[in-house]
Amino acid sequence: MKKIKLLFICWIIITFNGFSQAPKIDSLQRELAEVQQDTSKCNLLLEISKAYLKEGNKDSALLINNQLIELSRNINDRRRITKAMLNRSNIIFKQGKSDSSRLILKEYLKELDETDSLDYADVNYHIGYKFYLNGNNVESLLYYLEALNTYERSGKELRIYNSLRYAYSRIGEKREALRYTNKMLDVCPDTNYKALANIYLNKGYYETVLGDNITSLASSKEGMSIFRIILNDTTSYTLGLVHTNIAEVYLYAYEYCPDSIRVFNPYMKDVPENKINQMILDSAKYSIDKFAEILKVNKMKSFESAKLYGRWNIIQGKKAKALDFFEQAFNQTEGSKAQSPDRRDLAFDIFKLYREKGREDKAFDYYEEYIYLKDSLNNEEKFREVGQKEAKFEFERQKEAELARRAKERAIEQAKLEQERAIAKEKERNQSIVNYSMILGVLLISAFTIFFSKKLKVTKEQQKLIAIQKQTIEKNRNHMLESIEYSKNIQKRIFPTMEEVKRLLPNSFVYFKPKDVVSGDFYWVHRKGNKTFFSVADCTGHGVPGAFMTLISLNLLNAIILEEDVTSTNLLLERLHIKLKERLTSSEEEQMKHGLDIAMCAYDHTTGKLEYSGLHNPLYIINKDNELREIKGDNLFLGISKYFNVTLHQIEIKKGDSCYMSTDGFPDQKGGEKGKKFYYSRFRNLLRVVNTYSVDKRVEILDKKFNEWKGDKEQIDDICIMGVTFD
Repeated sequence: MKKIKLLFICWIIITFNGFSQAPKIDSLQRELAEVQQDTSKCNLLLEISKAYLKEGNKDSALLINNQLIELSRNINDRRRITKAMLNRSNIIFKQGKSDSSRLILKEYLKELDETDSLDYADVNYHIGYKFYLNGNNVESLLYYLEALNTYERSGKELRIYNSLRYAYSRIGEKREALRYTNKMLDVCPDTNYKALANIYLNKGYYETVLGDNITSLASSKEGMSIFRIILNDTTSYTLGLVHTNIAEVYLYAYEYCPDSIRVFNPYMKDVPENKINQMILDSAKYSIDKFAEILKVNKMKSFESAKLYGRWNIIQGKKAKALDFFEQAFNQTEGSKAQSPDRRDLAFDIFKLYREKGREDKAFDYYEEYIYLKDSLNNEEKFREVGQKEAKFEFERQKEAELARRAKERAIEQAKLEQERAIAKEKERNQSIVNYSMILGVLLISAFTIFFSKKLKVTKEQQKLIAIQKQTIEKNRNHMLESIEYSKNIQKRIFPTMEEVKRLLPNSFVYFKPKDVVSGDFYWVHRKGNKTFFSVADCTGHGVPGAFMTLISLNLLNAIILEEDVTSTNLLLERLHIKLKERLTSSEEEQMKHGLDIAMCAYDHTTGKLEYSGLHNPLYIINKDNELREIKGDNLFLGISKYFNVTLHQIEIKKGDSCYMSTDGFPDQKGGEKGKKFYYSRFRNLLRVVNTYSVDKRVEILDKKFNEWKGDKEQIDDICIMGVTFD
């Protein structure tokens, strides 16, 4: 029956496609009609679907793929189901439905867990790729990182490294892109010349952007030598880009470090000092000329070529020619590069040349363009951030107003409900009395009348009592809200201001998102001598109980740091432990039973060392290569544990390193497609992505990801994350 059904579907497709014009599809369909094994049928259906998609016949491709999904599920073959779902997503993406193509894979991901290792990794990778195609680089990175470990074990490391390289490059994180480019070199087979050539080309480009021009020259030359092996056509535009890299390096070497060229160019090793500069310029000119020839053959224009000729002529002292080339390059940056840094820099170079010539009118025009582009590029991102902050503030304000309105409505509804229940109960009792009176007869009418009148009086008294209780509830509620708001103001005053945090730790941020009006999480910062102490903590509970413990803990920390001779993080926590035991009553100790989780750091501005001591809350260190290291805290309870010796960790900090501390609110938040927790593994990957952005953007990225994950679900706990980058 299944075989007949499959043949019938294929007949429909053949009919609608003029009995198929593709010999390959015809051949595959004939083979499908003859095979018996279900696994072989699955393989053929996948090939037919892909062949139709390649022809551009998406409807037929989807129809065949649906049959593939049905058959794969019938035989319960997980690997083939995954391939079918990936193919279905690709077809729908080709139909222009990018959101639907991702949604299909996200829904399918619910069927998988990390034990379906390769299937789980493949689906995450393809979701990341779909996000990448839509320009959502942060999301693509998160999904790629989910697939990374499995792909490294499965021989797919070249693929995932290349995807991560390109995604990091798209967000401007060239150093991380270079790191994955170098990883590609480690795993790329020596015989894969085309891949090696492209890897070296990208490596040279990233090294140039990062200012490592001498290494870039070596990479670019290696790429060129491989290109010459595989490219018979010496007019390839890709080869032209290699020449561009080499010219950039030679010009940089001439201006800043001529002798460094001897290391990588054996022909210049023994060239006398008085000739080395001219040889560097001749080599640069050779590469620029080659690029120009390739552009001419391909009937293309590139501002890069004109800009390089301009720089070369400036060095030679030929300023009139340099001006002509710079103006050519400037004109070629119109359109897609009209707001680019290249156009800004060219405008400034042209302004200087016209000013030297005494052409103040032209110089002013280009300087005006330079200022406009400079301000536009500098302020564009700032304006966007301000707009987002204003929108967020307005949203939070409306959200709080809406929560207060709903709380009031709930209280009123509750009072009404209580009143209706009392009236209904009274009516029920009265009806019982009426029935009983009818059975007793006329003799009890007088007694019933007296009884009813008394009950009616009781009912009125109860209604009055309910009204009074309603007023009392409303009054108490208002008092409670006022108290909470007052607590919020007290908490706000005792917390360090963001201005104070920035003053003590300039390259830092705090992402603080309480669940309720007041918070059980807190952050703290204080300068003592040559050390800046800073911490993030989570008091048991949230709302008012958590806020109560927050105020106690902050007051004690401030008292200890100001009044006692405490100079290290472990001693500070040990003193806090003693103070809490002295301060808390037995009932408060019961409230603290699940502990105060805290991560405490101190940065020594003299030695450059970072101290860390923690209780349950870890410290994350991310180096300049974006590699994350986790240092875990001790399993002790502040104010509770009998034996309390806190570990002191001392960390050597290098320029560009960052540290992060967080409470458990973000990792424990439920959301996503399955309504599961975010979990710490995903949280650590998120920190690595966040770390690639400037400090000022990190709060925005964290908040955006949190809201996307949470969706319409309730926030379950307070959130506090602090990050510091050391320059």
